Amino acid sequence: MTTDWQNWSGSQKHMAFDLALPDSELAVAELIQRAAAAGRSVRGIGSAHSFVPFWTDDHLVSLDNMKGLISHDAAARQVTVWAGTKLHELGEPLWDLGLAMENMGDIDRQSVAGAISTGTHGTGASLQNISSQVVGLRLVKADGAIVDINGSVDPDLLRAAQVSMGTLGVITQVTLQALPAYHLHERNWQASVAECAEAREDLITNNRHWEFFWDPQTDQCAMKTLNVTEAQSLALPTPGQDIGRSYRVIPSAREFKFNEIEFSVPAAAGWDCFLALRHLMQTDFADVRWPLEYRTLKADDMFLSSASDRDSVTISAHQGVNQPYQAFFGAVEDLFREYDGRPHWGKIHTQQASQLEISLPQFNRFREIRQSMDPQGLFLNPFLKQVFGID
Repeated sequence: MTTDWQNWSGSQKHMAFDLALPDSELAVAELIQRAAAAGRSVRGIGSAHSFVPFWTDDHLVSLDNMKGLISHDAAARQVTVWAGTKLHELGEPLWDLGLAMENMGDIDRQSVAGAISTGTHGTGASLQNISSQVVGLRLVKADGAIVDINGSVDPDLLRAAQVSMGTLGVITQVTLQALPAYHLHERNWQASVAECAEAREDLITNNRHWEFFWDPQTDQCAMKTLNVTEAQSLALPTPGQDIGRSYRVIPSAREFKFNEIEFSVPAAAGWDCFLALRHLMQTDFADVRWPLEYRTLKADDMFLSSASDRDSVTISAHQGVNQPYQAFFGAVEDLFREYDGRPHWGKIHTQQASQLEISLPQFNRFREIRQSMDPQGLFLNPFLKQVFGID
């Protein structure tokens, strides 16, 4: 029985052979074995918040029936959760344990598996992406075997599995390193581009989180900082400020749907890249009314992370779902290439293996591991075959 399905923005649509909602790892394994026997591919859905064609017309798998806390280690401050758990569903259970995630992205609608598989991140020059919080995970391989992966047994396999785009298997459980629960003080204000340029190094250095949205309509920067505080609320209401639990303060609501492209560039090139994008929008794409988002990201050692081996600045461009984006995003991507950009895996890009071999130092090591885990390509589709250079 076929199923009509589309992603969050509606930019990707499929007529899937099957949409499965397993409720156990055994059910996931049985589905994978049936698909393999029939020569069909398998792709996970997550929250469908990616914008690239990750999915397939064969078997789609939703883990919406595999959500929630499995166990926690109080001494190590680690929690194991079902991979279908949405990030916004983690805050309260962790808080009840006296814990919180180290950082989150600017939205919290993704599933845990989807967020780590695409390298989802927040902002903060001292903070890495969400995948860096993963100390272990469990997945179902292409042969139906259920395997546990951790750094003490096979550190290379963990570095591959932390950001994998779902190409090593179906992730079913994830163990996260948490922090003691904390509150954040949020400040928001408007600044000109010149004011932003003058203050940015100080803002990056002296705040846990700093980011801004540049508005092409006003040429103003909507600035935001977040810092840990012992206070639990503001003493008096203050415009542009708030204090709250970390998991409530970090994410933002996204009331309007859009498509998005995002690349990371070396931290030292971030401001120049932003200025070049600003100029591009002001001259060639003055009709685009959606903002640019500017964030910072600490280096890590994961093979497919956009911050692999380098401190980074990430810049995102957007376009409304009912407006054409191809020409605009194409020009943006060309400019990112001039600044040694790397794509966010869940955002629109056209990068292929020949380019990724150059921009990602461990790209070929990941390809070796992917081939060993899934030699028949059960978890691939045409888009991913282009990414990894598979005929």
